[in-house]
Amino acid sequence: MRHSDIIVVGAGMAGLMAAITAAKAGKSVSVLSEGAGVLSIGSGAVDFLGYVDGKKIMDSPYNHLEELPKNHPYNIAGESNIKDAFASLIEISGNNGYKIKISDDGCNQTAISIVGTTKPTYICSDSNNASRILKAKKILFAGVEYLKDAQVALAVKQAKHYKIFAEAELNYAMLPSPFGKTHRVLNCLDIARYVDKEEGFNWLKSELLKCSAGYDAVIIPPICGTVNYIKNYEALKNEGLSIVESLSIPPGVGGYRLRDAFMNEAKKLNVKFIENCNVQRAVTEDNKCMGLVAVHNNIAGAIETEYYAEQFIIATGGVIGGGIVSTPDKVYEKIFNIQLESPETVEERSDKNVFGSHKFTKFGVNVNEKFQAIGSNGSPVYENVYFAGNTLGNYDFPTEKSGYGVACVTGYTAALSAVKSK
Repeated sequence: MRHSDIIVVGAGMAGLMAAITAAKAGKSVSVLSEGAGVLSIGSGAVDFLGYVDGKKIMDSPYNHLEELPKNHPYNIAGESNIKDAFASLIEISGNNGYKIKISDDGCNQTAISIVGTTKPTYICSDSNNASRILKAKKILFAGVEYLKDAQVALAVKQAKHYKIFAEAELNYAMLPSPFGKTHRVLNCLDIARYVDKEEGFNWLKSELLKCSAGYDAVIIPPICGTVNYIKNYEALKNEGLSIVESLSIPPGVGGYRLRDAFMNEAKKLNVKFIENCNVQRAVTEDNKCMGLVAVHNNIAGAIETEYYAEQFIIATGGVIGGGIVSTPDKVYEKIFNIQLESPETVEERSDKNVFGSHKFTKFGVNVNEKFQAIGSNGSPVYENVYFAGNTLGNYDFPTEKSGYGVACVTGYTAALSAVKSK
């Protein structure tokens, strides 16, 4: 298990996309990960590009790629790879029980959060697509008793600030909890798992039919199920219910569905997962990586193990994920100790406006068209190492709303480069 054709470090969107893409090409692939990645706590919707310079994008994001810097990961990957990566994402998900899609017109879709805010997203399930109810005249926000994540009165108050709901009558209702009062706070995943069962689905259907009379649409938390959500959602539609699942805070039910689909596909392709694996450093020779040294913690203490491969894909995340390290003196990529450009002082690395564009979100490795790290002379630092996801620099995923999109595209493109390499 310590030697593979390709080693991927990181099990988030970028890492899993890279692993599956490489395995589909017939390569033996191992994924080294310290944890499960953040994919499982996300919304399950995949944003492509929601904003450029603060301007909301509701047409096709492809129309706005030229407005991004030339060294933005999307422009490095190119439009063809973007389209192929998203097509692969949709195929992987659909083949493994999570049906997501791009809108028929190729434009961004509207999603609504559990607190009543809206945002543009590019790929999501029908259940999350709120664009189809924007002309509804009467909309109900339905929560569940004791589900504190879903404060529907607050959600209605927030939604009324949006022009898209200006002509609609918005109200809220609370479904009685199927569990009564519990010893701990319920979350959406608890209820979604219950709705996977026949008795749980019958509870949801019955309660929604009771409260939805006279409404054109009902917005609910993401509780239509985890493994059976497609069947349940379609069954509710057949009852005449126009349902939209909101995007929730962690634990994200949609993210659970998406990661489950990725993991199922990876297992079909015999991708090996080595977890609780903290990669510390690389073993290099000239401009080539020979192996990675990782620490495993067990009863006996920390044990170092070296893993070998022909090619390596690094998808360890940015400053928040730990792939990029920011100290008072410098900013660097953790495994290969690649020094990154950054302001001299820590204070300059963030914006005084908490919702502003923070420089630290753009810290990352500079890469060429193959997603190899490049030095100041433009040449690859290591010929068999590729970077993907938030480990890359030159984009601002929080303000662009581009995080999962960049992760998907760069994981896919980095894997193609690794597969084609000699």
